[in-house]
Amino acid sequence: MSEKSWFFALNDSDLNEGNMEFVRVKGTPLLLIRKNGVIYSLFGKCKHMGCRLSKGTFSDEFILKCPCHGWEYDIRSGKYLGDKDEALEFYENKVEDGEILVLL
Repeated sequence: MSEKSWFFALNDSDLNEGNMEFVRVKGTPLLLIRKNGVIYSLFGKCKHMGCRLSKGTFSDEFILKCPCHGWEYDIRSGKYLGDKDEALEFYENKVEDGEILVLL
């Protein structure tokens, strides 16, 4: 198993409060969301049919809704609300020198 490393995902200034951005980091589709000053990093495609979650919406209750079939995820953990055992992969991130870095 390879060791995890930090990789550039996006400039911090490109992710405004209340917004989300789809990026690819080392071939991995990621969704970055800034909510209440916190950045959340999730796998960027729905577990159901692989729809791009950046086309969906998220609510004040931290719920991300897939645009294709309405699957809902908690952005704080990646957990799918319809099944306690199903979740999007959740990635640790940090901001350093104006860049958002993600641990992959």
